[in-house]
Amino acid sequence: MTDETKNNEDNGSSEDTPKTDASGGGAAETPVVDENSGDKGSSGDDSSKIGTPKDSVAETSAVSEDLDDDDFEEDELIKASCNEVEKQITELIATGHMFKAHVIAKKAFQKHSDNIGLAQAYALVLLKTGAVKESQNLIYTILGIVPQKDEATNAMVISIDDLLTSKFLTEGRADIIANIGHIFNESWKYSRSCRDLEISRELYMASFKKEKKTRTGMQAAWLSWVTGEDAQAKQLSAEVLKMLPPFGLEASFSELIDLAEAQLLLGHEDDACKLYEKAMEQSQNENYISIVTARQQLYFLREAGFKVPNRTFEILLPPTIVVFTGHSIDHPSFQVSLFPQEIEADVKHIITEKLRSINAKIGYSSASCGADIIFMEALQSLGGEVNIILPFAISDFVETNIRHAGPRWEKRCQKILQSAHSVSFACEDRYLGHDMLYRFANHVMHGSAVMRGKFLTTEPHLMAVWHSRTDAIPGGPVDFIDRWTNISTLHLIDLDELGDNGGNCEKIDLSLVQPQKFSLTFDPFISKTPERVIKSMMFSDLSGYSKLQDEHIPSFLDFLEKLSSAIEKIGLSLESLNTWGDAVFAVADSAMKIADFGLRYCDIIENLGLKYPEFPFPIRARISLHSGPVFLAQDPFIKKVNFYGGHINRAARLEPVTAIGQVYATQQFVSLLYGETNDERNEFVQKGLKYFERYATEYVGVISLAKGFGQQEVYNLRWR
Repeated sequence: MTDETKNNEDNGSSEDTPKTDASGGGAAETPVVDENSGDKGSSGDDSSKIGTPKDSVAETSAVSEDLDDDDFEEDELIKASCNEVEKQITELIATGHMFKAHVIAKKAFQKHSDNIGLAQAYALVLLKTGAVKESQNLIYTILGIVPQKDEATNAMVISIDDLLTSKFLTEGRADIIANIGHIFNESWKYSRSCRDLEISRELYMASFKKEKKTRTGMQAAWLSWVTGEDAQAKQLSAEVLKMLPPFGLEASFSELIDLAEAQLLLGHEDDACKLYEKAMEQSQNENYISIVTARQQLYFLREAGFKVPNRTFEILLPPTIVVFTGHSIDHPSFQVSLFPQEIEADVKHIITEKLRSINAKIGYSSASCGADIIFMEALQSLGGEVNIILPFAISDFVETNIRHAGPRWEKRCQKILQSAHSVSFACEDRYLGHDMLYRFANHVMHGSAVMRGKFLTTEPHLMAVWHSRTDAIPGGPVDFIDRWTNISTLHLIDLDELGDNGGNCEKIDLSLVQPQKFSLTFDPFISKTPERVIKSMMFSDLSGYSKLQDEHIPSFLDFLEKLSSAIEKIGLSLESLNTWGDAVFAVADSAMKIADFGLRYCDIIENLGLKYPEFPFPIRARISLHSGPVFLAQDPFIKKVNFYGGHINRAARLEPVTAIGQVYATQQFVSLLYGETNDERNEFVQKGLKYFERYATEYVGVISLAKGFGQQEVYNLRWR
């Protein structure tokens, strides 16, 4: 098992959890590596250095300090030059690996706080992980401009005039200026302020004047168009076209993309599409992120109102993401064969050909002996990225899903865990014979793939190695297939067609293909345990409640009465809603219900809390959301159904460390939420209806939970 696997088993976190954003936007400029620069940046160039800001971002970061340095190869980080680290951070951001990018950027910036290249890279990753204010503070320090309060929004901002007269704009490196332009472009997604786009345009313009690069020229052109400067946009596009040979002769992939965008802005759609097609002919030599970046730019422009032809998206196809499910190699106690060892080669051949045919490059799967491992080995042989999500504790997983097939499979499992791009756990609980833990892992896998797909502007596919004569069991292939709503992205491999069934078409009795309980190592008393179910839950309390004085109690009781009335009007069908003092605990059978309830509850508190000036401070809420398997049983005291288990505690321990006025959600909850919304979107599409995305998430980081309950990857949930 890898160190990463061990770390994830300890803290329940998944390294591979990209932040999603449907609005797209341009990609970060690739930093220019200065061969003459050392760890402190380019010598003799004041623009490459920066002092630590007064309010150090390193101290106000949203991510917990309690991280194991060894997990992030700090020794290699120290040996690398600042430019190499900056490039690594940019590549991690581009591929959606925000957690690792944040930790590396933070460590590098703490070590070299005077290096502007690292500072701007850290500012970008802070922005991408939701720490908007900290990112802005660092950028203002880099620019050397003191922000002023905007009377309309109360936000601290800089003016165009201050930017144009700043020393940084005249003395700074062209690539750093462009990178900061990209950060302001990204900031617009949070602020929706035209000022950010105008500042971004001026930065790109300044960079383009210093160093004639087609990419910065086109970014300046598009931002000129977006901010209403049409003539300037066309002038810049024409200038970019003159920089390269006609129709991209001997141009690189990125240069062809820039030429295509220039033709697109000038209204020459056919010429643009021909250039995109030529770029794709060279794409085999490019990282797939280059294609995704070009698509994200087009989505950004379409959102801004530019008429982007659909043909461009059909040309710039991103890699396919595949979620996988499949049968394990037959257990010795099976009375009927589903997946005999002797058809392994046939299964691997079919999987490989299907992966190749759909250009699959990213996979999400468990790691059971049989189909799971065969899928991951096949994907890796094609140069793909493997992400493993295990359903429960590793010791139980090996015992129930690997060991029965023999040491060869156990060794293959160990090898695939070591070589995987990421390894995480849907939950760290013991198995205890509850198959619904497999179903929960499938939900997390699906949601994780949907989140990754949003970042890569694509939709995941499901590939299943199943047996057509079996019925669904929780978490099995048939169960996953039945829950997949988009048939066009479903790829089935029927084991029944590969085996010798003698023409038998009868259904197989599931009791004949269930591992016998005596072969497992857990105590058989577990059959008497309460029902275990997947639930989503919310904890909330009111900030400052314990500090209210006796004279505030009458007003507070009035506050609670109005709050109760407002909650009733929400009208969501929750399975449980319990209160004590200022705390609220809610449970529902779907993440969407809890997300709606939590966000509406937060809105109610934010508005209601301002209507009681007699309080020493406005009443505000902390809200935490989590999903996981819990035990369902009747409370012996109150004689009502209640919920029990470690996941209830996890949700409760997140609430005290949630930022006041915010809704924090665990990675498991967000995975389920995106899986559910993806299913809902597919249903709308099938009915010919337009779907409105109502949730947005920003990655906060790894937070230490209250009362020493470990660590948890957390997202900030808000309305879109």
